[in-house]
Amino acid sequence: MKLYSVNDNYINYLRKFDTKVYDNKENNRKVMRKYLGIVLKINELNYYMPMSSPKKSDYNSDNSIRKSIIPIIRVISDEEVNHIPVLKGTLRISNMIPVPDSELILYEPKYEKNENYKILVEKELEFIEKNEQMIQKYASIIYNQKIKNYNVSYIKNVVDFKLLEKKCREYKMK
Repeated sequence: MKLYSVNDNYINYLRKFDTKVYDNKENNRKVMRKYLGIVLKINELNYYMPMSSPKKSDYNSDNSIRKSIIPIIRVISDEEVNHIPVLKGTLRISNMIPVPDSELILYEPKYEKNENYKILVEKELEFIEKNEQMIQKYASIIYNQKIKNYNVSYIKNVVDFKLLEKKCREYKMK
């Protein structure tokens, strides 16, 4: 799997229709780095699954890392600090979006100038490659649950896949 970012204009276009689409925050970036994510094929479309930095909500009260759940996969490194696994980030399955090829921007870690960020991204990619089947499975589950309007608590926080697929196809035709 490879990492990508998505064109800001396309993200802004989709956010007009669904505010659950992650904002690229093009005007609030602390560093000139876009959000990165991976791309899967679902319903014959590219689906971009954004990554996010760790948050307090990713930890239990004892500071242990919460287990991955269908809407959020926690990216845990093989490295440990004081015999404790390190959380590198999360994959936000509930916020994955359909994206045309033309709006995907390949991210190549080998060209990263910030060495610390390059190491972080490489650790995240290692986890993603080792867990590709789980990621595909969780993405398929959440996609089908949303499409079929399952009565599961987290589904209300999932983007509207059918609407965004329609808007993606309209965008491609422009």
